[in-house]
Amino acid sequence: MFTDPRFLALGIRYVRYDMSWDALSVSWERPQVAAWMNAAKADGLSVLVTIDHSRNTLHRQVVVNGVNKTEASSQSRVLPSVAQYVAAFKAFRAQFPWVTAFATWNETNCYCEVSFNHVPRIAAYYLALRSACATCTILAAEFLDVSRSSGLPMTTWARQFVKAAGLQPQYWGLNDYEEANHLVTTSARQLLATVQGAIWLAETGGIVNRYGIVNAGFPQNAAHAAIVDHYLLSTIGALSPRIQRIYLYEWDAKTPRDGWDSALISYTGVPRPSYAVLANTLNAWGIRPKCTISRVPPTCT
Repeated sequence: MFTDPRFLALGIRYVRYDMSWDALSVSWERPQVAAWMNAAKADGLSVLVTIDHSRNTLHRQVVVNGVNKTEASSQSRVLPSVAQYVAAFKAFRAQFPWVTAFATWNETNCYCEVSFNHVPRIAAYYLALRSACATCTILAAEFLDVSRSSGLPMTTWARQFVKAAGLQPQYWGLNDYEEANHLVTTSARQLLATVQGAIWLAETGGIVNRYGIVNAGFPQNAAHAAIVDHYLLSTIGALSPRIQRIYLYEWDAKTPRDGWDSALISYTGVPRPSYAVLANTLNAWGIRPKCTISRVPPTCT
């Protein structure tokens, strides 16, 4: 993305990176983080880092019936202690001090995250981040707009968080996929009514394809994804001045069999209709494309 003229021509200044809380201590993750952050800095971009569960797997030797075996243990459902979490945050800040925007934990209310029933722990993380970096912008949580069968209602989770933290956070995050793709605004309106702070749509976009999801309740194709992205930018984003940012996920698809595809650039390298929607919207907002970098944005022709 950082070397794609079609991205650079749009004049986008804000990007997001989802990172394991312990990424810098994991040998295969550390160089990925460094490469991405250094590329973003080289382009002069402002990064929102969403802190997520560990993707590390620990191995230990155990004896089973007198035989030594290696036992693998995924850490994805293990919450760090507050001390571990803050130490990792400070290590990241020491290496990348120019990054000043963070989301405390990703999709906190989803049953897919261990955080769904550990609200006080996430509140403790949040308060610790505020203390560790008084000049940073900290999103209290990133919610996922899932049904009750897949997660705790974000309004319930938010109220529990405010009670545990003892204050009203200034910023919240919302990954608004399901309702955006159904072209409704219920979740965003509910969150606006429940919390007092600003809301960033930290991860969202029109879905082109998802592995194994056949009857999604909405068309999963590039044409409908463009309608969704226009709806996000023109309708959901305009619900309130408290909705301050929209982070579209993602830039480019890798293969025709991606497990998740909501990309603006096809796996063939061709811009999808969503790219034109974004370029036209930015142009209408007065953010003119840099046509000397790329003539691809439709507003350059």
